[in-house]
Amino acid sequence: MAHSAPASADIDLEPLRAILNEHFNPENYQDSLELIVQACQEAQHIYGYVPKAATELIAEHLGVTTNRIYGLLTFYADFLTAPPGKHTMLLCHGAACYVGGSQKIVNYLDQQYDVDSGHTTRDGTLTVQYVNGCLGVCDLAPVAQLDHGPYYGHLTVESFEELLESLRNDDGSSEDSDETE
Repeated sequence: MAHSAPASADIDLEPLRAILNEHFNPENYQDSLELIVQACQEAQHIYGYVPKAATELIAEHLGVTTNRIYGLLTFYADFLTAPPGKHTMLLCHGAACYVGGSQKIVNYLDQQYDVDSGHTTRDGTLTVQYVNGCLGVCDLAPVAQLDHGPYYGHLTVESFEELLESLRNDDGSSEDSDETE
């Protein structure tokens, strides 16, 4: 699912504030600490990422520091702290994918696009998250999942660039990649 994130100044905090007031009422500091991740998940669901204004609201509501929240946001790979691109991709970098050549794609992203995990291409087309675990389709290694939907497997640098080009052209498919739903 691709998100179109508003600029930070355009963030409407009222939906998040309502959720926090209704569902996030800690009785003590330990409760507050246990609710941070869930509150950040709510913010990311609303905005497509966890904007600075949302972290400040969550911190104030839960009685914790923004540093504590940012510590968790940067620890968990699923959280984005900047607006995502038009498309999001999970690029498997687990054992089977690494052996199959995912490091070449990681290097390519770094060299050609100056993008590493959790960041977006300059043109805003793609936000990439490296998954050091497993996407569960090792027979397609190296594999990527696009917009929480189709898997693109047996990726090479060339087929990966074709996939990026198709995303720029907005057709979302790649002729040479193995795609499964």
